Amino acid sequence: MTWLAENAATIVIGSILLVAVILAIRYVVKKTKKGQCIGCDGHCNGCCCSISNENNKQQ
Repeated sequence: MTWLAENAATIVIGSILLVAVILAIRYVVKKTKKGQCIGCDGHCNGCCCSISNENNKQQ
């Protein structure tokens, strides 16, 4: 019990960071499944997303 009390702040901060990382990964996966760009607003002409989408349409 003393170990938990001594490391409570580290455990809380680590838990918050873990939740933030999980939410970020979830956001990226959802946008990717919808076929949207991750690094822009989705209305780009030259980013890697539009290039890969054009390649998928040609196949």
